[in-house]
Amino acid sequence: MQMTSDKMAENSQSKKLIADIKPIPTKDRSNLGKVTLTLEENTHVTAVGVIYGIEHRVVGDGFSATLFLDHYNQRIRVTEYEGEDIDGLVFKLRFIAEANGFDKIICMASRADWQKFLRHGYVLEAVLKYCLRGEDAYVVSKFRSQERLTSHNLMEEILLIEEIMARTPEPETQGEIVVPNEYRFRMAKREDIPSLIELYQSIFESYPSPLMHVDYLEAVFHKETLFAVATEGERVVAAASAELSPSYQSAELTDCATHPQARGKGLMSGLLTLLEGALVERKYICAYTMARARSFGMNNVFHQLGYEFLGRLVNNCDIYGAYEDMNIWVRNLRSRPPKKLKQNTN
Repeated sequence: MQMTSDKMAENSQSKKLIADIKPIPTKDRSNLGKVTLTLEENTHVTAVGVIYGIEHRVVGDGFSATLFLDHYNQRIRVTEYEGEDIDGLVFKLRFIAEANGFDKIICMASRADWQKFLRHGYVLEAVLKYCLRGEDAYVVSKFRSQERLTSHNLMEEILLIEEIMARTPEPETQGEIVVPNEYRFRMAKREDIPSLIELYQSIFESYPSPLMHVDYLEAVFHKETLFAVATEGERVVAAASAELSPSYQSAELTDCATHPQARGKGLMSGLLTLLEGALVERKYICAYTMARARSFGMNNVFHQLGYEFLGRLVNNCDIYGAYEDMNIWVRNLRSRPPKKLKQNTN
């Protein structure tokens, strides 16, 4: 049967979208060797070494908040806050951002507060359903430069999501994940740290956290972050992690990487399923992720696993040597049990 021109065009567009496209840098990367950050009007701190950022606590008459001054990604992340004076918090964030030259501020606001941020020029970028002990969090952001505000790839990313959402999860992935017999899945051990670093260094040109540094992994292993790995023999060929937020009963699934020779075999779906099971055992309510908006593979994995697409963070972080948009996918872990891993013995 001869293919119509419309069908040929559709297939051509699909192939274009499936390509995992790397971004083009628009500004120089931050210097990590010696960092001086302004914390208050007359308070500065200088750190020497590989410095990605500094956690800082701010307190006002009607608010308090924990911030991560993310020097590497030139942004402020409000990791938690409390109080009724949202105006006072916004003014404090504005001062710190201007003092340090940061051009994005991100806050996970509560249902009661998120519209108060909009009055100060923030925009709603995504909704993290179930993220705050089962309640929704609203990701509001303030952009402080035209460069950071402008996404030159937005239409491509919209078309990519349309392509993925049009795909119905395959029947065999509804209740279980079938993985090839030559691979084994398990939670990572400290002895795996060198192999993890080797894997990540082989894939990512840059990364928005100190993932490729031994001291960082030693510090977060099993306390703040769970790692799962797929092995072929003794070699780690794929990995993923869950960054834990015990007070919120939620976790971010992140640090997903598969060796090029092992891609297309369902390994990442297996790893994420293993992590979901570990979170359910800990009584966690929500699992979410931020997937590169230009990566067809990772977005499709979360769609196939039943996650909801709930927004996009523009120019959010540096992964492949430039700022990238990140898609938000969320799952309520109470809605149904995690899928089961099934070893293919054929």
